[in-house]
Amino acid sequence: MQIKISIFDTVKLNPRVIIITHKFLRLKNYHQMRLFLLLCTTLVLSNFSFSQKKVKLLPEDANAKYFEIPRESLYAHLNKSTYVLGENIWFKGYAYDRKNRLPSLRTKNFNVALFDKDGKELHSSLHLGENGKTSGTIKIDSTWSSGNYYLRISTNWMNNFIEDDSYTQKIKIINQKIAKEDITQEITYDFQLLPEGGHIVSGTDNTVGFKLINNRGYGVSFDEAYIVDQQNTKIISFKSNAFGMGKFTIQPDPEKKYEAIVKLKNGKEVRTTFPSIAPKGIAMSINNLFDDSIVIELNTNPNTSKDIEQKEYYLLIRQNGESRKVAVSFLPNQYKKPIHIGRKELFEGINSITLFEEEVPVLERLLFNSIQTINTNEVLITSTGTEKDSLSFTIAVDKKKEIQYDMSISVLPEYTKAYEHDDNIISALMLKNHLKGFVENPKYYFTNVDREKSYDLDLLLITQGWSKYSWHNIYANQPKVHYNFNHGITVKGKLQNTRSQDINKIYLFPTKYNASKIIDLDSTRNSFVITDFYPEKNETIKLSAMKSNGRFAKTGVYLQVQPNRFKKPLSLDTFNTQVDHRITNFDPIEIVGSLYSTNVEELEKVILKGSNKKEEFHDAFISDNVKRNSRKITKQDTQNFPNILDYIVANGYRVRYGDGVFSPLIEIVGVNTVYIDDVRISNQDLLFNLRTEDIDRILIDRRGWITGLSGNGTFFIYTRKTPLEGYTSGSKVKATVSEHKIKEGFEPKKEFYNPEYSSFSDPLFVNYGTIHWQPEITFNKKGKGTFKIPDTSIENIKFFIEGMGSDGSFISKIHTIRNVNAN
Repeated sequence: MQIKISIFDTVKLNPRVIIITHKFLRLKNYHQMRLFLLLCTTLVLSNFSFSQKKVKLLPEDANAKYFEIPRESLYAHLNKSTYVLGENIWFKGYAYDRKNRLPSLRTKNFNVALFDKDGKELHSSLHLGENGKTSGTIKIDSTWSSGNYYLRISTNWMNNFIEDDSYTQKIKIINQKIAKEDITQEITYDFQLLPEGGHIVSGTDNTVGFKLINNRGYGVSFDEAYIVDQQNTKIISFKSNAFGMGKFTIQPDPEKKYEAIVKLKNGKEVRTTFPSIAPKGIAMSINNLFDDSIVIELNTNPNTSKDIEQKEYYLLIRQNGESRKVAVSFLPNQYKKPIHIGRKELFEGINSITLFEEEVPVLERLLFNSIQTINTNEVLITSTGTEKDSLSFTIAVDKKKEIQYDMSISVLPEYTKAYEHDDNIISALMLKNHLKGFVENPKYYFTNVDREKSYDLDLLLITQGWSKYSWHNIYANQPKVHYNFNHGITVKGKLQNTRSQDINKIYLFPTKYNASKIIDLDSTRNSFVITDFYPEKNETIKLSAMKSNGRFAKTGVYLQVQPNRFKKPLSLDTFNTQVDHRITNFDPIEIVGSLYSTNVEELEKVILKGSNKKEEFHDAFISDNVKRNSRKITKQDTQNFPNILDYIVANGYRVRYGDGVFSPLIEIVGVNTVYIDDVRISNQDLLFNLRTEDIDRILIDRRGWITGLSGNGTFFIYTRKTPLEGYTSGSKVKATVSEHKIKEGFEPKKEFYNPEYSSFSDPLFVNYGTIHWQPEITFNKKGKGTFKIPDTSIENIKFFIEGMGSDGSFISKIHTIRNVNAN
């Protein structure tokens, strides 16, 4: 028995049991699926209202509750989209706080993974973030064959939500040669008619969107199409944009049958039946092209007018957890209801507009409202000269208020074929994170925006505006926090061979990104936990067990690192995994052998060792004030003063020794406070085992001039992160210090370097080579920054710029400079 269900029909269903048969899941196109989901949502909301007689959660409240837990979106700017064996993938990650519309400052741990075309994970790494950004690199492995790969960036926090908020970028890797694309598959076509809002109603104006796609998922444009009735009479004619999309207005007769006919440019013809026409209902049409407002038109017919006069309707405009409600009432015999809404009443970016009938959604449409971006004309790059083998450039941004700009720049030859990303930062953070499914060339809508592109974006949202955030999930799957915002990694430790020693704390020596700290020991289990810890991968950390008298004790330490990474499979819902028919057929091209010189491995070794960062590494936590007033320990100091107490005595202080039981083991007379790596120590006995060779700097503030503290003196002692010159890491290792190499830490930061290309004039370099990658730009107070690139003698180069302002504004620009060496 077949039951036809209209949203305006009275349906007697058990509200506690909703059964969906397998046949409903075999829907042929987007239109059928959209109607099916709207029906399911109606049933879910009806069920919810029935079961919540005492407490009825309104849609706007349910929406606010669904987004109560803050969400973030990510974007990764990759220096290229096509890589050749021997190169590195360089990337910059940006995190966006969707609630506050600002860079996401809470994000510290960025998980980066690379997958092959089958979704198999080939690489994973952890990257440290700061102020909503991170950067890093992935070395292309020689075992990775030519083909498509997917780089995904995510955070642990995102695992709390049903929707996948991670960001994935498709890239191509070439190993030895470019394979010939297989495009022998026969092309077929699918033409879809998609009523705006979801319904076609008889006897009134309906806006119907359409799109023509092929079996590879790409839009196909056409110049001639018709709607005909059963007598083959042309009712309306129309054509598409470049993506095969468009819309038309029609007032259908329920007594007639209609068909759409599309004439393709290759002479073929595509036909499809017209969607079902409802005798009752409301149709929606939105004009989104006015500068100051939008106009929502609700159209109905005489059959429906009496039914809706006494009912309560309203529009809910929502984005994330925010919403605005607009009451809607129909007068007697009113068949057209125009509603004007100012753009200031809308949210920046994607808005979901839903018409509710007594708390049940009946129509829905996505709409895009203009967003805050940096005018690309205000981002200027100019050449400032040549220095040895480098070219210098200035980038200037129109400085506004106290806005700080964060940008990344990929520099490539003008005619590169290696930068074909579909996304930019705007399409990734403002469009794709709200939609389900594949969007063809999303950055088109946000590059050199004009009226035509705004219109095309509106067509996209009519024909493919399937929101990622369904009403079904909003009511049925409220998120709960099971995964935290990771700040560093967690290390669990356990002491061994403690016997009867009086140990109650653990001293953690400083590392590259961590100051030293004293950790309480769980004496019942001889265990301890280090949280918010930021070790680099393969970095050696040092720990010592501390007795209650402050002395270090000899004991074994077992460590277990917990990076707190939740591994999840790759989702390709937003990608077209079919062969791209738009690629021109070409013969295989040998590339690696002729692109690089023969000593590429030797060059990489030189570059990797060439930059000595020891001084910067040592002084990571030492303020400028301390550096100016402190003394750096030398090798001669270590020979003259083996223990730090010897050095202190030589500087005029007296050390009083006790038994360590009824009196302190040591006491420096005349010193009130001692800090070790900015941690104030309450027991000066810690200095007893501290060798001078382990000290980097010491500051003796005798009268509190630097600290501002009253009293006779304060010591600031900063321990060494790497061995003093002349010592090895294994020399004089104390039995009280335990060393451990962290294998699952954060990826070390690397400066950009290129492989040794055989020739910059070779067509292979012009098409696939890399000139430079600049992940960070420092701007002065006037909004100007400088950077250098290698001088490759390439005359015409392109700068691919992506970025974000501290106010949440976006920057995306492609800038070309020709005759660069003549500037």
